[in-house]
Amino acid sequence: MVSQTKLWIFIEWTATITLIIGVALTSWNMYPANIYVSALGNFLWFLMALYWKKWSLITIQVVVVGIYLFGMAKYFLAS
Repeated sequence: MVSQTKLWIFIEWTATITLIIGVALTSWNMYPANIYVSALGNFLWFLMALYWKKWSLITIQVVVVGIYLFGMAKYFLAS
């Protein structure tokens, strides 16, 4: 049980750091890297939300990841 708890703590902090990096990339206008990194961070937070069974977090993460996926599709279709 302890190792499973450590795994979720690792995922939580990895998600947080990934999102901070994604926001920094956005502020530096590093497109499309900011989309990929932020989408990964939000997906990891989605996993945390599922683990915690927090519907408010699940909802926002589904919406945000969906927006990022739309942005990625738009980027690839425009290329």
